[in-house]
Amino acid sequence: MRVRTRLAGMCRNGRIAWVNLTDGKVREEHLNRDIYRKFIGGKGLGAYLLYKHLAAGADPLGPENILIFLTGPMQALRGPSTGRWSLVTKSPLTGLFLDSHCGGPLGREIKRAGYDAVCVKGRAPTPSVLIVTDDSIRIEDASKLWGLGIYNSTKELHSRFGNDAAVYTIGPAGERESLIAMGACEIAHQTGRGGTGAVVGSKNLKAVVARGSKAFEPADPEVLRAVNREVAMSYKQNTTGFRDIGTAFLVDVANGLGQYPTRNWAAGYFELHENLDMYKVHEERWRGRHFSCPHCIMRCTHAYAVSDPEDPNQEVESTVEYETLGLMGGNLGIDRPEAVLQLNYLSDDLGLDTISAGNVIGLVMEALEKGIVSEEQLGFSLSFGDARGALRLLKMIALREGFGDILADGVKRAAERIGNGAAELAVHVKGLECAAWDPRGRKGMGLSYATADVGASHLRGWPATTDPPDTSALDVVESMVRARDEKVLTDSLVLCHFTYHLPLTLEQKIRLLNGASGESYTEEDIFLFAKRVAVLTRSFNVREGVSRKDDELPPKFWTPQSQGPREGRTAFVNREDFEASLDVFYRLRGWDQNGVPTKETIEEVGLGSLIRLT
Repeated sequence: MRVRTRLAGMCRNGRIAWVNLTDGKVREEHLNRDIYRKFIGGKGLGAYLLYKHLAAGADPLGPENILIFLTGPMQALRGPSTGRWSLVTKSPLTGLFLDSHCGGPLGREIKRAGYDAVCVKGRAPTPSVLIVTDDSIRIEDASKLWGLGIYNSTKELHSRFGNDAAVYTIGPAGERESLIAMGACEIAHQTGRGGTGAVVGSKNLKAVVARGSKAFEPADPEVLRAVNREVAMSYKQNTTGFRDIGTAFLVDVANGLGQYPTRNWAAGYFELHENLDMYKVHEERWRGRHFSCPHCIMRCTHAYAVSDPEDPNQEVESTVEYETLGLMGGNLGIDRPEAVLQLNYLSDDLGLDTISAGNVIGLVMEALEKGIVSEEQLGFSLSFGDARGALRLLKMIALREGFGDILADGVKRAAERIGNGAAELAVHVKGLECAAWDPRGRKGMGLSYATADVGASHLRGWPATTDPPDTSALDVVESMVRARDEKVLTDSLVLCHFTYHLPLTLEQKIRLLNGASGESYTEEDIFLFAKRVAVLTRSFNVREGVSRKDDELPPKFWTPQSQGPREGRTAFVNREDFEASLDVFYRLRGWDQNGVPTKETIEEVGLGSLIRLT
């Protein structure tokens, strides 16, 4: 039983740790109240630390890159759905800023151990595991774990450190520094996008384990109780689909809007989508187990029984989310739920991002169809709908075997290596593969993809419309910016997108922050904070060479959809409307016509002493 030190009226430790894996040294840094007030936690604090401490041009896979494991003010306060944490680093896939927000207990345990963030640099001389415990961080050998999949690694680490320790680990894809590798917390929760697993692997770091005993109390417990009651009410009224089968219910929603990726983005409508009925799968394959985040009232992640893709006589458990059903379902022309579950299971064990991997395999399927790639090059036949071939190729990618080595660094590099026009088939922004929402089905969605700080993320602000892009997007730019700003607050509080971000108003989230921290943020303060974070992440990317030319969409999204409710549509009514929308976005952000934050904007958000772009 853990004995806890209770920190009454405090939601933070006031310190972070710096770990150098090369020499094994650990040092602590105390942060003052002004830093927390300006950057809050999670994404905001991570953006500040990365910009301040990482030099421009640093190799994302070099020892100088920094992995920042972050908490926020809500972790360890026992609120519903606060069992999350953030990871910030420089992406090896894009060469740009990257933030990833993950479920699981790692953030809670890091905070209970006495740290608001753990910043990791260097490269360990041998495969290692980082252990974070009360006021102490140490490095131990993990050579026996190197080569294991995520399922077995997690099992072994729990056997070694106890079931109440939090475990985050990578698989063989991360060990081989595949640029689409991810890491996983307690198997089912991933830092999925941008190659986080490759950065971890490049540091010879197999895993992070955390276990702490400190307890925290909010500054105003009654405020938190009141907001959390409102969360519970909203959750019961608005989240039926999420509770029943998680994000998988969105297949029908996206398909109906013409946003469901089909056969490498030929269309946003899959005529066989009814076969991917996860309600039926839930009835047949759910064994009553969840892989839920700590303190979760949603419990959206369900474990389904499916035969092991490596051994059909063995049964394994796999979760599945909408994004995987999109990119490894319709995008590959696969309509069998059990096949998607197997692809998800193998991706989770090997440590591959299903969004990126699904895009890469879709590219290969279309390239084979068009004669850009031959069966001789690949080593076997593969076409849309071939689940067995997709599983085979997935493993080749993770292990960098044969043609898989060409594909292991994402769709942009794969297309460049293949040549012969393959770049026209590659769907990405700034190197990050697109999530499973086709912008040709929703007005303004393309602008969100084009301008997101990490590349083509679907979690950087949605325009307030479900209308098709039949008219100018100028009228939805402001709503997209506001949605992005509110998401920055959610990601800096380190809260669940589905439990807190979607159901709650901005006013409720501000009350939550003030009740936890004892501060008195206003709505004006929050929008200034979000603008500050946007300036930080954009300035980081500008420092790496990004400008207006990079805020672009792939050729597929300028090609009319081939079928479905948005047949004939492109992401914008024309090129001129896209450029005009980009102008409005830059103006709202306080950036110049080339997409660079102006000196006046940098001063306005209080970063004049940190950022120098000219």
